[in-house]
Amino acid sequence: MAEKIVFEETVASKVTDRLREDIISKKIEAGSRITIKEISELYGTSNMPVREAFRTLEGEKLLEINAYKGATVLCIDETFVREVYGLLRALESLIYETALPYLDKKLIDELENTNTEIGQIASGQSNCTDYIDLNTKFHDLIMSRGGNSKAIELYHYYHMVIRTLRKSYMPSIDRIRDVYKEHEELIASLKAKDVLAIKVAVDRHVIHAMENFLKVYSDQL
Repeated sequence: MAEKIVFEETVASKVTDRLREDIISKKIEAGSRITIKEISELYGTSNMPVREAFRTLEGEKLLEINAYKGATVLCIDETFVREVYGLLRALESLIYETALPYLDKKLIDELENTNTEIGQIASGQSNCTDYIDLNTKFHDLIMSRGGNSKAIELYHYYHMVIRTLRKSYMPSIDRIRDVYKEHEELIASLKAKDVLAIKVAVDRHVIHAMENFLKVYSDQL
């Protein structure tokens, strides 16, 4: 019985992840009405994990459940994006501060090497499609030393939302060039273990990222 419950939870988690990504990436358009039956058939699974996915995504404000009529896909608008980036900004500052006691030369070297690869993209020496993964790697390196597991869990979820969105709305070379410089500033503040400088660097980085995303997003509407 226990194995069956674990299996069902695993399937529900996978269905939730896939449905969330399909909504965020607009494979399933905002305003669409979806039912448990049609998503079950689309994903090749039973109704139960899809029902769980609907409940989870309702809590995340991606779906609105309509009694006996399935669910409506909600719009990912400017307010949604600003709220997610606001959470990322607060979480990053907190997690980076908790990581300070565990920073060492090896980590700083890895951060600098990863940012060098981002700089190569900004200068046209590497493929732009690698940027999203490299940026994620850069921040995950710091997260790996963080001392607040709950904050890290929340960060990974909200960063996944933005990462999925970014795949459809890639930043410009100019923005990647700015990211490289902002990362340099963040590395310097981490080296100095200066909490205030870290907060300033994180605030600047996240706010600029949000503004750039909203511009790219609005330009493509």
